[in-house]
Amino acid sequence: MKKQVSLDDAGKYKAWRKALTQNGITVNKIEELHVQRRHKDGGVLYALLNIDAEAPEGTKLNPICFLKGDAVSVLVVLIDDETDDRHILLVRQRRICDGSELHEHPAGMIDDDDDQPIDVAARELNEETQLDVKPDELKPLFDRPLFSATATSDEALHFFYLERRMPLAEIQTLNGRKTGADDENEHTKLYVATLPEAHRLVHNIHGIMAHLLYLQLVGDYETLRLL
Repeated sequence: MKKQVSLDDAGKYKAWRKALTQNGITVNKIEELHVQRRHKDGGVLYALLNIDAEAPEGTKLNPICFLKGDAVSVLVVLIDDETDDRHILLVRQRRICDGSELHEHPAGMIDDDDDQPIDVAARELNEETQLDVKPDELKPLFDRPLFSATATSDEALHFFYLERRMPLAEIQTLNGRKTGADDENEHTKLYVATLPEAHRLVHNIHGIMAHLLYLQLVGDYETLRLL
């Protein structure tokens, strides 16, 4: 059995504490309510913390933080090499938010031993979609990571996208394919959709953001009006 990494030694915890210090926050006490670790190496995945902390103005910060660290989200755009029609590759899986099966973009947390967010994004794509993707094929959708829930979590998302031209027959073979790592409790299926359909199917904020950022980036305002 791997030795468990203490919260104090976890990279995401140290990065969060450093950011608090840089922003003039005085931390009086931190209580670990729950820490979830990876089975394979004992590293910290996330933690629920009760905090007593004060801002420079003398006010108290919200006492609960769901510590997750940075993560990546990747919009996969598969382009029919004959018609130039765009297809979005989604991952379908059951989620704790309401227990339903949801359609999402490939995404993943950045671990302490990871190098760059773009490398994590390529790895997550390989694992979740079984596409062979190199980091230099990915492009940023935004120039900086964006916090997902500023009042309750430190999580910040790095947005990327992949455009790949493929024959339509190959794109269609991905639909319904089972993917995911059982040892990481990932039970997923792929789903191929048009961008307007994907926009209707996706129910998380960063997924909707990815569609809007991409269409703005490529200047496709006609499709944007259809959403």
